[in-house]
Amino acid sequence: MLTQKNIFTLPHLVLLLTWWLFAMYYASRFNYSPMIPLIKDDLNISNTHAGWLMASFFISYTAFQIPSGYIGDHFGPRKALTWGAVISIGGNLIFSQGSSLAILAVGQLVNGLGQALGWNSAVKLIVNWFPRSRRATAIGLFITCVTIGSSFGIRMAGFLGGHLGWRSAFIFLPALLGLTVTFFWFSIRDTPGEKGLPDFDDEVHIERRIENDPRPKLLLILSNRTLWVVGLVYFCFVYVQFGCLVWIPSFISETWSMSIDRASLVSSLILLPGVFAAPLGGYLSDHYFKGKRRPLIIFGLVVLAASCFTLSLGVGFHIGVVALSVVGLMIIMPDILLASIPSDIFSRKLTATAMGFLATFTSTSGIVSTAVSGKLADLYGSFSIVFVCFGVVALTGALLAFLINEK
Repeated sequence: MLTQKNIFTLPHLVLLLTWWLFAMYYASRFNYSPMIPLIKDDLNISNTHAGWLMASFFISYTAFQIPSGYIGDHFGPRKALTWGAVISIGGNLIFSQGSSLAILAVGQLVNGLGQALGWNSAVKLIVNWFPRSRRATAIGLFITCVTIGSSFGIRMAGFLGGHLGWRSAFIFLPALLGLTVTFFWFSIRDTPGEKGLPDFDDEVHIERRIENDPRPKLLLILSNRTLWVVGLVYFCFVYVQFGCLVWIPSFISETWSMSIDRASLVSSLILLPGVFAAPLGGYLSDHYFKGKRRPLIIFGLVVLAASCFTLSLGVGFHIGVVALSVVGLMIIMPDILLASIPSDIFSRKLTATAMGFLATFTSTSGIVSTAVSGKLADLYGSFSIVFVCFGVVALTGALLAFLINEK
């Protein structure tokens, strides 16, 4: 029998378990970052090669974004998230056994394919279970898993790599993902209706307009000017976000002469402020900016640019940690606001497909950022130029954000 208690707790249970699952997704993605110095030494490869290994992940991740969005909308986010986790585990295990660049690249390609099934469907699942008036707040709480998962993955990988060798990080963390997705599969359903609760009717007018439009659903998305602008802003933002998540451990290790274990610890700690940035950004957007996303997106990108420029100056450890902590805040906050816009435009009906369209921009950005950053670090023998580029790209994103139409 359904009670008011059931109605209150079920959406929060969905949020919690989806959060937990996607945190393990991220832990099985950024276990690579702190292992770069160890892999370079073991296999005698350069920063450029290391950057291209991460770019291999984003190549398959990019190619599968729009199909993954369709799968999430058509087959349901629960199935998409589960299969994505299984494929990601397989990619990590392949990587753990690699002894050449070719095998390592295959592992990253497989991992990217599985991870591509995650983001769009995770956002759709949250949107399905929360009303429009609390959407950004719910997504903001959910996106804290990016910070926690990345921080946990970087720290655990550094610890495991420092004591058991780099291959252990690609076995232990995927095992945790496997345990999590098993529990998720048996506990979660796609919509409140599948649990005997009423589905939300707060977007009926948008859904009817979509149903009555004779154009194919994909064409509806591709012809939306605002979504293209958001995609370009997202490209700039993720260039900095993924670039920082991949290269900060190496930056800390090389700049301040730290061991892998200690550099991974510092990296994990400076990412933690993002836990507060995501829900705060969502709450402010929902309640104080009346559903507007653009002002906070611009603010976050400008502050992110300033922090990256500071790090490019070769500052000392203490100032550097402060600047990196601000980066930890601002590589999270704009994310939840940009991720809320597709469902604002297209309702729950096409959320995953619209997010798949945006994720094509973000994952393409991941390819460019990781490869270009590694090449620049090799060319100039320093990460200073890398952070200059991060600052310029973040400012470009802030300027593009002025073109987002929220009417």
